[in-house]
Amino acid sequence: MATVGRRVVSISLVVLLLPLCIVLVPVVFVLGTVIDLAEGRRALPTFRLWLYAIVFLAHEWIVAPYAGWLWLRGDFGRSLDMPRHREVQSLWVGSLFRWAGRLLDVSVTWPELGTEPGGKIVVLSRHASMIDAVIPAYHFAFRLDRPIHYVLKRELRWVPSLDIYGHRLGNHFIDRNGNTESEVAAIIELIESAEPNAGIVIFPEGTYATPASRDRVLASLERRGDTELANFARQLRYLLPPKPAGALALLQRTKDVVIFGHVGLEGVAELQGLRRNLPAERPILTEMWSFHIADLPDLDEARIAWLRTQWLALDQWVGDQHTARGNGHVQP
Repeated sequence: MATVGRRVVSISLVVLLLPLCIVLVPVVFVLGTVIDLAEGRRALPTFRLWLYAIVFLAHEWIVAPYAGWLWLRGDFGRSLDMPRHREVQSLWVGSLFRWAGRLLDVSVTWPELGTEPGGKIVVLSRHASMIDAVIPAYHFAFRLDRPIHYVLKRELRWVPSLDIYGHRLGNHFIDRNGNTESEVAAIIELIESAEPNAGIVIFPEGTYATPASRDRVLASLERRGDTELANFARQLRYLLPPKPAGALALLQRTKDVVIFGHVGLEGVAELQGLRRNLPAERPILTEMWSFHIADLPDLDEARIAWLRTQWLALDQWVGDQHTARGNGHVQP
């Protein structure tokens, strides 16, 4: 669907859904309470999630029209105020995090400020749920006041704020079933046009790491006869094997790279998982490991091996944190 048509549909849905969700609050409270109490969930996660959905839609009601105002003020899109767009992104992410804390008891233990390199950096992030997509944005845009760019799946363009601000701020919405060469070329253009102190975030796993997705990936590798990669995938307890094409393109054009890990979002990739794990009992733990590109091998094959080694180390770190929390081996 063309951009204009998609945005007409997505914005119309947001406009209709917010009042509908508000009107249904009493119904959801009664039904959700009955369901939650029947399942022994006294914290009423269903109703909390409904309220957070209202909060999210209310944010869309604010930032999407404001994007229209910025477009008009910017000479009908010919001279957009990009610092103002980044400020809106930072405020949007920060506000959603605060509301997640109020309604869902979500909190995050962050890496110490100053632990990330200066200049343009590539951020290779673990991917366990949609929530972790905004964690680097909060750290860079809100805590560090630095530009942040993403390689995101194309389906997220149906969220108006992500679609409009995402395109204007230089993110790339990747077609996971598209032509690899053209997608890599777009990723290269993203990092080359980014500001000198920007963070460029990519999720090498390509999708949420869950038991189901790991089974699908392993079955696919076995069908293809890729014994080496299948054996590597079996070593991972929490993560998926990283897809190297986009990461390699970014590594060729940066001086520093960061591995971004987190613990606490296992099991929340889908709605049922959210209901089961909210309100949150423990903070989401985040950590970063920095590497100078000069310390990495030069050849692509060696860098793929390096990336797999880091993914094994990240998988082990996730398992160690679960053990330290007393969770043992917790499957997502």
